[in-house]
Amino acid sequence: MKPRVRRIGLTSKSLFFAILFHVIVAVLLVINFDWPSHILSARRSEPAPVQASVVSEKEVQKQMEAIRQKEEAKKQKQLEAQKKLEELLNKKKEEEQRLAEIKKHQEEEKKKAEEVKKKKEQERQKLAKMQQQEEERKKAEAKAEQERREAEQKKKEDAERKRKAEEEKRKKELEAKREREKELQQQLEQERMQRRVNSALAQYIPIIRQKVSRNWNRPAGLRDDIEAHVNVRLSPTGEVLSAQVVKSSGNPVFDRSVENAVLKASPLPIPQEKGVNEEFRNLTLKFKPAELVS
Repeated sequence: MKPRVRRIGLTSKSLFFAILFHVIVAVLLVINFDWPSHILSARRSEPAPVQASVVSEKEVQKQMEAIRQKEEAKKQKQLEAQKKLEELLNKKKEEEQRLAEIKKHQEEEKKKAEEVKKKKEQERQKLAKMQQQEEERKKAEAKAEQERREAEQKKKEDAERKRKAEEEKRKKELEAKREREKELQQQLEQERMQRRVNSALAQYIPIIRQKVSRNWNRPAGLRDDIEAHVNVRLSPTGEVLSAQVVKSSGNPVFDRSVENAVLKASPLPIPQEKGVNEEFRNLTLKFKPAELVS
């Protein structure tokens, strides 16, 4: 924009000086206008002696009118030239004022443009700051949301672990309780069974001893204070499978007599109750000569 105005200013000045130059030349030409040689010679020379010839009055008036008209034309041209010069000066002044106004307008426009640019930059910075703050806010919210979700997930996981731990604990406690109850039940059952077995032993051992005693032949020369321990293996129905002294009395004859008596007494009376019958499959019996009846 600025270079264009400069070109306009230079063109206007060039035009002005060109016109001024032509006006001055025209004025100089008017001022130096060549008067008729006879008039100029009449002005410069002394009055000529009256000629003998007579000039008519009309001729004189005609020449004077021509001179007057030329003088008037000269004055008119001078006035026109002065008027044109004044017009040119006014135009120059107006052009300078116009150029000054253009320059002022340009400066104002430049200032406005700078203010607009500054304002836009401020708005851009403000917008950038707002966008940055918005992004930071969104990041903070996203981070807080992520932390909340992680905390909630951790809380759920902790609760689930706690629930599973409590459930496992209850399960173990229940299993332990069941195991204790089972053990207690087994213990009670064993105690009941042991009581039945003890009762059966107390009932059947004397009967077995009596039957063995009936099948025993007393060897000669035995002392009554000796004792032999015999292991007896029985079938479920009481048949004697084997009879073997596990603790000798010190008298081999007495030991063999007792083994033979047990074998001869087969089958031995034993209870058939389940659980009790098994306890009679393997018995260790004590025998003394004084307790045996031959």
